[in-house]
Amino acid sequence: MASADELKKLRTNPTGKTLLVSFWATWCGSCIHEFPDVEDTYRMYGVRDLELVTVAANMPDEKSGVQRLLEKMHATSRNLLFDSDDTAALQAAFDPNWESAVPYTVLIAPDGKILYQKQGAIDILELRRTILANLPSDYIGFNKYWLAQ
Repeated sequence: MASADELKKLRTNPTGKTLLVSFWATWCGSCIHEFPDVEDTYRMYGVRDLELVTVAANMPDEKSGVQRLLEKMHATSRNLLFDSDDTAALQAAFDPNWESAVPYTVLIAPDGKILYQKQGAIDILELRRTILANLPSDYIGFNKYWLAQ
């Protein structure tokens, strides 16, 4: 369960890795549509210091439905659920500028800097390029390549 304090902490990225945070809900069609791409991205780059946390913006009493969907999607990441019906307060705890719609996706550098932020459906290729441009690499040209437009 994700409290306001947990979401504030999540926003600071305490993982020491690049952190992808995906807010979604079981009633959100575009969230369900992009969920497999987000999970696939985590499976692709998780070995390279990428962490994924999904946060269901459902009400706490909808936990069983959230769990069923996570199982159906074969979710392998850390998964949280809002711990309160006060959705606005929980969203503001993570990002005071969030306009409350889902999906809402944020890529956070180990130092807490926002690398990618999208309210609404993501461009999966843009997100993956941003991830690759910012993951640690032994070859500097690798990161430069993914930064090139």
